[in-house]
Amino acid sequence: MKKITFKLSALLVLMIITASNLTVNAQGKVEVSPSVTTRHYWRGIMVSNTANFEMDMAYTNENFTFGAWGGYAFDNTYSEFDFHVGYKFSDHFNVAVWDLFANRDRASIDDYNYLDLDKSTTNHLIDASFNFYVADNFPLSVSWSTMLYGRDLDANGDQNYSTYVEFGYPVKIGGETVSLFAGLNAFENQVYGESFGFVNIGASASRTVKITENFSLNTWAKIGINPQAETANLILGIGF
Repeated sequence: MKKITFKLSALLVLMIITASNLTVNAQGKVEVSPSVTTRHYWRGIMVSNTANFEMDMAYTNENFTFGAWGGYAFDNTYSEFDFHVGYKFSDHFNVAVWDLFANRDRASIDDYNYLDLDKSTTNHLIDASFNFYVADNFPLSVSWSTMLYGRDLDANGDQNYSTYVEFGYPVKIGGETVSLFAGLNAFENQVYGESFGFVNIGASASRTVKITENFSLNTWAKIGINPQAETANLILGIGF
């Protein structure tokens, strides 16, 4: 299973490299997306159990995207700085690779050398994703994400290739769209869970609140339940 996962992920990296070498169109744009969240919850994991300021700054050129994402806890117990690159092949298929760099023991992220890329000591984590969308008349989305390199190691120091698979489906409730999701831990690892099974089940919804004629707030809420960890969380966010 892990060998198949590694081969698929290696193919994904090759596709990203090929896409990034495409001719750059001058019509590309840069977007900055700041937000505040009550907690940072990711793939069934409570990364930060306090309020956070988060921001994404991304350049998009037709189907190609390159950006940087950061997250910082108000009480300085968590910080993260990631680069990401992605390519949209069609409305039904896109790929992305993220370089995740976050404090893993709640100490200051400055305790880690950002330029340390040695697998046994680095704080970097390379995460690659395939993302599928079935059809407008059946709006099921499926994402497959595998950690290719970095601090995702087993007891022997070998790469775990921890893999997370998520299914999503939007439904209409009272005129509002609610996105249902179910995230699966593909096999035993130290990141998502100790066994195969669902680790992130829940729903999310968003709404734009108009403040003035030219200014609005993007608000959202997410319920996340992790059956393996036996935890449940409600996370709120505001985007500016």
